[in-house]
Amino acid sequence: MPINYIFNKMIQDEMIKLTKPVEISFFIGQNIEDNEKMRSILKVYEENSNELLSIKEISDPMISENYNLKHFPAILFINNNGDEIIRYLAKPFGAEIRAFVETLTTFSGEDNYYGLIINENMQKIKPSTIRVMITDSCAYCPEIIKFVNKFALASNGKIKSVIVDIMTHPDIGKSYDVSSVPFTIINDKKTFIGMVGAEEVLQELIGGN
Repeated sequence: MPINYIFNKMIQDEMIKLTKPVEISFFIGQNIEDNEKMRSILKVYEENSNELLSIKEISDPMISENYNLKHFPAILFINNNGDEIIRYLAKPFGAEIRAFVETLTTFSGEDNYYGLIINENMQKIKPSTIRVMITDSCAYCPEIIKFVNKFALASNGKIKSVIVDIMTHPDIGKSYDVSSVPFTIINDKKTFIGMVGAEEVLQELIGGN
């Protein structure tokens, strides 16, 4: 059985969980092959969403510049104010499928498990960026992605999450001296190598308070 069939079927089964309409932005660059690979994956999500998922494709370099986008293709979760909340520099395929669908459903307005605790600590949290370096074969990466993205969504962008596949973007991995994945970086300072829990990341965000 072809592996693509298995993953396509996984997307089909997972997208049943999406019950509310949601839109994400797909920024394309100059590499036609890379654009098409990402487009074909997103099309599977869209076709199995019962018309609930809308994908806005953006090629305007001025808009990309507004979001300081330098790596493509990219998927952005943007709130109603036009603010970026989540950035994917990774294909939502393979091991990343369930985490991506969970992010979609939370972004659509479904209950966020971390909503209450993030709101309770919002005053203690400064504007932050959490980068999670992954590969598509990493078994632990999706678990970190799930809660990091939910932190970002609960904060409505005060916390931003950036998901980076270091095989697709080795220059980013090199710039952070990534030795293994998952590799989580908070505000370009605190680094967690390997599996890390939501409580540890939250404590770092609120400064240990």
